[in-house]
Amino acid sequence: MQALTKHRLNFLYRRADGAIGRREWALASLVPTIVIVVLSLIWAMIMPRQERDLSQGLVDLGVAVRYLYLIVYAFIVLICAVAQYFVSAKRFVDLGKPPALAGAAPFALFFAAAANWYEPRSEGLAPHWAILALDAVALAAVAWNIAELGFVKGRSASSQ
Repeated sequence: MQALTKHRLNFLYRRADGAIGRREWALASLVPTIVIVVLSLIWAMIMPRQERDLSQGLVDLGVAVRYLYLIVYAFIVLICAVAQYFVSAKRFVDLGKPPALAGAAPFALFFAAAANWYEPRSEGLAPHWAILALDAVALAAVAWNIAELGFVKGRSASSQ
């Protein structure tokens, strides 16, 4: 992979034009993936696990800091999803396919995440089997992206 200059980072993560090969797609996908995994592990460790009542006081600084982290975490996840979209769009172009296909996996993941958030709050309106089906679709979209973009040879010399 070329040196990660400002121009190269803009090309990879902020623009949809151009094409990249399998190896460059894999390397460029590592950055957003690692960021999301690390931040998700931190959230899993610090997220509130029980309900609070007002007998514990109106303001709890620890809970406020946790939810501030959640806001920053959600913003960074969106930025990483956009960066991954641009990297994947370039790879789809190299494969001769529409770059819009790069949005399938992030969309499926966000839709499944929203469904997982909604289910416990739905009071039984969202059946658990539907959530599992959405999770399976999201995992299938990610697996398809990895298989298609990481292993199929493209048209450019850098794809080989």
